[in-house]
Amino acid sequence: MNTETLLPILTITLTLLGGGVGYLLKSYFEKKKSLTNEVTKERREIYQQYVNLIISLFENSKLKKSDSSNTMMTELYEFYKKYVLYASPKVIKAFSDYFQLMYRRIDGEDINTKLHLQAMTKIMLEMRNDLGLKNDGLGSNGEMLMRALIKDYDSIWNQ
Repeated sequence: MNTETLLPILTITLTLLGGGVGYLLKSYFEKKKSLTNEVTKERREIYQQYVNLIISLFENSKLKKSDSSNTMMTELYEFYKKYVLYASPKVIKAFSDYFQLMYRRIDGEDINTKLHLQAMTKIMLEMRNDLGLKNDGLGSNGEMLMRALIKDYDSIWNQ
C-alpha cells in the first residue's frame, strides 16, 4: 500500500477507535456517577435516621435514665443493619468507637458525659464529611452539632 491510500484508512480507523473509546469512557463515568448518586441518596436517608434517633434521645431525656442503654442499643443495632452497606469507612469506624463506649456503659462503667457526646457527634461529623458537607467551625469531633440540644453548653464541653 502506498501512503496515499494508507493515510485515509488510518485517519478513519483512528477516528472510529477514538470515538469508541470516548463512548466507553463516557458510559463508564455515567454509570459510576449514577451509582454514586444512588449511594449518596441512600446515605442521606440512613444518616437522617441516626440524627433523628440522637435528637429523640435528647427530647425524651433518655441519656439520664438508667434503663435507656438497652433501648438505645436496640435502636442503634437497627440503624447499624441499615447503614453498614452504605456508610464510608470513617463513619463505620466512628460508629464502632461509639458502640465500644456504649458497651462499657452497659457493663456498668461510668462514662464521662463529654466523652459520650463527643462520640455521638463524631459520627455526625463523619456523616457530613461523607455527604460532602463542610464542617468548618463545628469542633474537632463535631461538638457544635449538639449545642442547640444541650443546656449550659460550656460546662459540659469544657470539663
